[in-house]
Amino acid sequence: MHALRIVGAALAVMLLGAASSDPVASPVEKIMTAARVPGVQVAVVDHGRIVALHAYGVQDVATKSPVDDHTRFEIGSITKQFTAAAILQLKAAGKVRLDDTLAKYLPEYAAAKDVTIAQMLGQVSGIPDYTKQPAFIAMVAPIGGRLTIPQRGDFAAMLAIVRDKPLDFAPGTQWAYSNTNYELLGRIVEIASGMPWQAYVRAHIFVPAGMTESGFMQDEPAMRDAATGYATDGGTLIPTRSFNGWTTGAGSIVSTASDVAKWDVALFGGKIVSADDLALMTQPGAFTALSASMRYGFGWLIDAFEGQRRLWHNGGTLGFAASNEVYPALSQAIVVLDNNAESSTDAIAEAVFNALHPDIAAAAAPTTAPGEDPAITARAKRVWNDLVAGHPDRSEYTDRFNAAMTPDVLAGATEGLKRLGTPTTWTYAGSTAAGGAVSYDYRVQFAIGVTITVTMTLAPDGKIAGYVAHA
Repeated sequence: MHALRIVGAALAVMLLGAASSDPVASPVEKIMTAARVPGVQVAVVDHGRIVALHAYGVQDVATKSPVDDHTRFEIGSITKQFTAAAILQLKAAGKVRLDDTLAKYLPEYAAAKDVTIAQMLGQVSGIPDYTKQPAFIAMVAPIGGRLTIPQRGDFAAMLAIVRDKPLDFAPGTQWAYSNTNYELLGRIVEIASGMPWQAYVRAHIFVPAGMTESGFMQDEPAMRDAATGYATDGGTLIPTRSFNGWTTGAGSIVSTASDVAKWDVALFGGKIVSADDLALMTQPGAFTALSASMRYGFGWLIDAFEGQRRLWHNGGTLGFAASNEVYPALSQAIVVLDNNAESSTDAIAEAVFNALHPDIAAAAAPTTAPGEDPAITARAKRVWNDLVAGHPDRSEYTDRFNAAMTPDVLAGATEGLKRLGTPTTWTYAGSTAAGGAVSYDYRVQFAIGVTITVTMTLAPDGKIAGYVAHA
């Protein structure tokens, strides 16, 4: 690690050299082919400089127009980082407090009146995720050959979906990812600043960061260089349209890999929030998030990859996927944007990291953690196979997990897992107990060069309460 920090300039020279010596191309193109991704952008930051930009494939399957450095992609939930920063800027200006409750800004949302801004930032509010509600899911439909949401949305329509529902849990007692949290935070930005969320983000984040190619979903019709997004249905790529007004602070930014890289440089270079607020933004929360080794800050997931501390967030919309990964100890960042909603930009970002740092990857090869239960490992593998086949044994699942695994969710999971191919190795990575449930982590490797984490959570009665595959 120390040697890599010293040779940052050499890294830049290597990455900016001839395409034939590009260490990134092979792993990216291999995953693109396996996952049927039309186009990808990759940016690499080293010590505050964008040292590499890569473009692969096409931005539109029909026209075959190629992706270049200026092609724009929806970045989905990476948007949450911008909303979190906006809240921290307003805190520094004395316009909001992190212990302010929703009652101060949105008294009409009575069920969540005691939820604080800090709890929403950290995803511990208990507020239901509107994108997981049947009323929202039912609106997504193929219209005119494109997957879209025909009904126009806005903040009021979003809030109406969850306003009369109880909280999923008492605020501050659990972690659960909810897009509603950041839609509400976006609205608080508007109320506290007196500006539309988009205008605030443009003036207070895009401009100081030098993000000249970034905009919002509402701007896409006028963007000549916007990529076409795609979903996958039975192996067929289907073009999509944007969320049609159904997201702002949770996922509405459209950008380029280079502009997201500029955001990383500006944020970690002190141009967006103070050093104290950056530390607050990237401080691990009290609860696990997605896996036993992962926590959530304010718009950032915090874990380690190949033994290196990692701050990251991914994003997904109807037709796009994105990943933004920062490695503080290396002073490096990797940004990946693509136009297939079911792809794994996290896997691409990790493959890029390993291509750039083969010595770190070799030293961090998975080793089996102590305490493995062979019966539980065998069960995790069997559940994987059942999901790939599209025929899970629902008698093994808790009622809540069964309800969450709708036919559409199952179909998407089956298609996504199939594209990874057959696992070559399963390595037990440890377990974590919380509230009587136990989560078991496995590092699973595939022939295409991808390694993911599979987390299986067992409820106190032994039923499966969660099964998540993630980078």
